[in-house]
Amino acid sequence: MKRRSVLLGAVGGMATLGTGALLWRPTDTGVPHDAYFSALNDLLKREGSGIPVMVLDLDRISTNIDLITESVGADKTYRVVVKSLPSVPLLRHVMSRAKTNSLMVFHQPFLNEIAKEFPDADSLLGKPMPVNAASTFYKKVDETRYDTASKVQWLIDSPERLNQYYSLARELGVKMRVNLEIDVGLHRGGIPNSEVMASMLNIIRDAPDHLELSGLMGYEPHLTGLEASLSHPAVKNVLSLYSGFLTTVRQAGYDPEKLTLNGAGSHTLGIYRKDRTMNDLSAGSGVVKPTDFDTYYLAGNSPALFIATPILKRYDELKIAGDHWAQRPLQAWNPNMRRLYYIYGGFWKAKMVSPEGVADPLYESTNQSPIATSTSVDLQVDDYMFMRPTQSEFVMLQFGDLLVVSGNQIVDKWPVFHQTG
Repeated sequence: MKRRSVLLGAVGGMATLGTGALLWRPTDTGVPHDAYFSALNDLLKREGSGIPVMVLDLDRISTNIDLITESVGADKTYRVVVKSLPSVPLLRHVMSRAKTNSLMVFHQPFLNEIAKEFPDADSLLGKPMPVNAASTFYKKVDETRYDTASKVQWLIDSPERLNQYYSLARELGVKMRVNLEIDVGLHRGGIPNSEVMASMLNIIRDAPDHLELSGLMGYEPHLTGLEASLSHPAVKNVLSLYSGFLTTVRQAGYDPEKLTLNGAGSHTLGIYRKDRTMNDLSAGSGVVKPTDFDTYYLAGNSPALFIATPILKRYDELKIAGDHWAQRPLQAWNPNMRRLYYIYGGFWKAKMVSPEGVADPLYESTNQSPIATSTSVDLQVDDYMFMRPTQSEFVMLQFGDLLVVSGNQIVDKWPVFHQTG
């Protein structure tokens, strides 16, 4: 009913405006596959599985890794964000090319997988976990192969959580490295001021058999989109807050140079090339660059992650279920609604990248999605359409093995993490 009302309004508006409406008539925005996507289409038609697949461009990924590594600089640690790259072989490639052994982990089952697959990596939790999640990790981890006392940093955001972890450490008879989350302006939790931090440092100092301060983490995605440098007031404020917490750490007798001082993300990494406040910078999504990461400091990175889905049906006219009366006026009005394709699946967190210039979906479906185009787009049944995910962390887990391409060849299939342990 809602769709019929919208269509009725559109057609009625055209009739009311008459000849003057031609000034506002949409233009043909359809663009066929370019050389890159034409080659990928041919490859998948020849060797693909015939179902929607997540494609990784290994050549682009490698270039993006190099750009990120350059942004971090030789005097800081590049910490790879696991949630954004949820595949063991993909992580191996990133870590090997970037020459880093540091990971940031956001999900307890992933942490157990990391302990199994990367027993020598240093893993910093990216969010404060419920103490039961930490307990589950210790129950499942193979401590004969993974040194929990030296390889994992638990993120702690409050005195209450610190005491919970302290109790768990005593119960299990283990020592925990704890990294303190500080609020540097995001206001999404974290230690709010130096007084609270000082009280937490006292707890850690008085529990040397079970707690060890490993560092600080100050996340600042609110700087995204500012095109900011170190001289920007918002950046100065973040670094000033961070420095204030470091002063408290020094006063408690710790040497900040021996701690993990983490911050940044793919959006803001480029700000800190010359900063000396933080020594550990995180990035993940910039490696594959989904659409949400088309931001200032990632302008040089290339999209390297695509959903490829086959075309199931093609119609050389617009077809609207139950609304045949509106079909011809809409086709006449909008040249981008004169050809209709149905793709395999749909309704993903993704945007069409090729063919370009398609109309908004008539409706969304996870089974068969209708994609209207102009006649400038001339694809056939069994050809592929390509989408860019808006983010990587959830969407990459929806397609099974990742299809890895390089030099217009399928070179591997990489499994993704399981959501549950």
